[in-house]
Amino acid sequence: MHDDTAPAPDDRRGTLGLGPDGEWQIRFERRLPHPPARVWSALTDPAQQGEWLPGVTLRPEPGSTVTFDFGDEGRAEGAVLAVEPGRLVEHTWLWPGETESRVRWELSPDGDGTRLVLLHRPVRREPAADYRAGWHAMLDSLHAHLTASATPSTPAAPDTDSAPGTPPAPWPA
Repeated sequence: MHDDTAPAPDDRRGTLGLGPDGEWQIRFERRLPHPPARVWSALTDPAQQGEWLPGVTLRPEPGSTVTFDFGDEGRAEGAVLAVEPGRLVEHTWLWPGETESRVRWELSPDGDGTRLVLLHRPVRREPAADYRAGWHAMLDSLHAHLTASATPSTPAAPDTDSAPGTPPAPWPA
């Protein structure tokens, strides 16, 4: 067992370890090259939530219901406990068969971007590795959503080598 500290800045996998009180916890610290307001919007706006993580319902209002619906994989539910608009949202997490835990999302300015810290605790050691893998995938998806929505899409160039009505040439190897 080891004490859990902040992950190295280039380690996107997060850490799984013991918090200061001896409870198991999962911690991610990610630097996102987007301003905090943009990250907050992606985290809390229902239209954007559906783009980076379908099945999520997270409204930044104390007492509101939180849902992470993973279809056949299962469903976690909870309630929002604390909100500091643009900076923090904390909610409970209840996975069937597990004891209730808390998830805390903290945003802070970091140069021209945002430092996002996700802390999920306390968790039992047995499902913690699975939770960590899930949070890693969700945070990667959030990053991809932010990056894609910050870049204007460029339509594909028309295929001018094919005669009308014929399929385009195969992609070069």
